[in-house]
Amino acid sequence: MNLPPRAAALYSVWWSFVSYAASAVDAAGKFLYTLTDASSAASDIAKTIGGAYAAYNPIGISQLFSAARTIARAGANLGAADAEAQIDDTMVAPAPWARPLADQLAMPAWQARTQVQYINEAGVQVTEYFTVGIEQTLPSSVGDLQSQIEGSLDTMLTAAPNEGTPRRGQLVAVNSITLLSV
Repeated sequence: MNLPPRAAALYSVWWSFVSYAASAVDAAGKFLYTLTDASSAASDIAKTIGGAYAAYNPIGISQLFSAARTIARAGANLGAADAEAQIDDTMVAPAPWARPLADQLAMPAWQARTQVQYINEAGVQVTEYFTVGIEQTLPSSVGDLQSQIEGSLDTMLTAAPNEGTPRRGQLVAVNSITLLSV
């Protein structure tokens, strides 16, 4: 995804804030915040904190919010799909940091951003986010994607320490997957 210039100028400072505001949901899955809420809060932050946040621009925030909401909706669509469902365009969102479209078409790649529960080496159940890379071809169904991701995460958690695994443990569950084209 090529972010518009105003959004690109704000990306490094505002993405985390806007991404949270655009994707936060209540227990029923309803989005908690609107663009108006996020823009108003960003304006207040810019006035109060200043510094890097003083570069607030309502159009740029709007463009970032739109990109973040697209990602949130794709994750929700994927999460709501049956295991037998084929992965379609409504379940995949372009990442704001993605390569140009021509590069993506020549060498397709995706990131599956996952919320995972696992039991760590101390025996404590932990919930964290992991990113799994997928290259060339997506699995044919949502269930196949889930299985591939679970296999990759299990490998990450059980790899020998000298193989670069940042965490060790036993996979309990994959709570959510957001699929991004990169």
